[in-house]
Amino acid sequence: MISRLDPATPVPQASAAAGLRTAPPRFVHLVGSLPSGLDPDPRTRMRWVLDHSVGARLSAVPCDVDPRWIVGFLMSRAQVPAFEVVRSGECANYADMPFYRVRRGHRLTVEDVELGRPAEVSPAVASRRELDTGSGPLPPVQVSVPSPLDLAMFTLGAPARALRHFPVFERMISAEVAAVAQRHGTDEVALQLESPAVLYALHRAPEPARPVIAHLLAFQLARVIVSAPSSARWTLHLCHGDLGHVSLFGPEDLGPAVLVINALAARLRAFGRRMPAVHIPMAHGDQPPLADTAAYAPLRGLVRGIEVIAGCVDERQPELSARALSLAEAALGQRVAGVAAACGHGRRTPAEAVANLELAAHLAGS
Repeated sequence: MISRLDPATPVPQASAAAGLRTAPPRFVHLVGSLPSGLDPDPRTRMRWVLDHSVGARLSAVPCDVDPRWIVGFLMSRAQVPAFEVVRSGECANYADMPFYRVRRGHRLTVEDVELGRPAEVSPAVASRRELDTGSGPLPPVQVSVPSPLDLAMFTLGAPARALRHFPVFERMISAEVAAVAQRHGTDEVALQLESPAVLYALHRAPEPARPVIAHLLAFQLARVIVSAPSSARWTLHLCHGDLGHVSLFGPEDLGPAVLVINALAARLRAFGRRMPAVHIPMAHGDQPPLADTAAYAPLRGLVRGIEVIAGCVDERQPELSARALSLAEAALGQRVAGVAAACGHGRRTPAEAVANLELAAHLAGS
């Protein structure tokens, strides 16, 4: 039976052995996009997810019809009068990304960069209501929310341009998040804040500078989270990038993820907000999960009480996926809250996505 899960439910904090015995069963988290080739109707797509979840508890069900919706946003900026093209591209890979600058004499506005998430979410919520027959609680609709820093960097390319106009992107994201959260209850909608820029920035930074940069990055993530009502349900999806199923970089360990998660937890405590469940990618692009015990050692330093979603599920590597889950839980000293792929299923075929779901369900129940 599929049931709804609140990602903010605390994880028991007993001893390591007791924690693994007493923690609730793991759930399966669908990181974001669904495979291309599915029927575009939101109700049919949700039904597809429910039918292929093989009895697993799902944290939420993604609602986006187009797995390349961020690509669509970037390409469409060429038609927005506020922007002029610096470099054209078709988003086939990271070297083929279009970049823009704000047209001379124009002051960038929220309307110039709006995503339109509230209008896109409403049909998905209506579809969920149609599927709710009363036979059991359904997972909420998952709404992907890009970090404003990521969106500014994707759009404007150059860091100086992105930082100059970052406040406009932040206001837009915050306004759309607030609108979605206020319009739909926590039973119907779960928000997922997504950022490959965070881990990429820490990967590129000199190690001594990483703690300071992690706190700066955590501050901008926290501002998005607190822009929604305190009752809003959140997940944080850290990412290595997955354009064309190829990552921006290959991590050596989970240290950068732990740095920014701990910094975000501190920021949210200062705001009086709870920490969301965090999806930590343990594989990247088309590469299998990390297999070295040392790669997971930084998880020992993770602040207690944070729900971890292990992004370790690779349908091509079931044994490595299981090993990654085991190593992560051994380092944490407790069961993870959920399991997931390293990124969304948008770069998979439907058959590959089904295989991933089946492996995730198996690992969740192991």
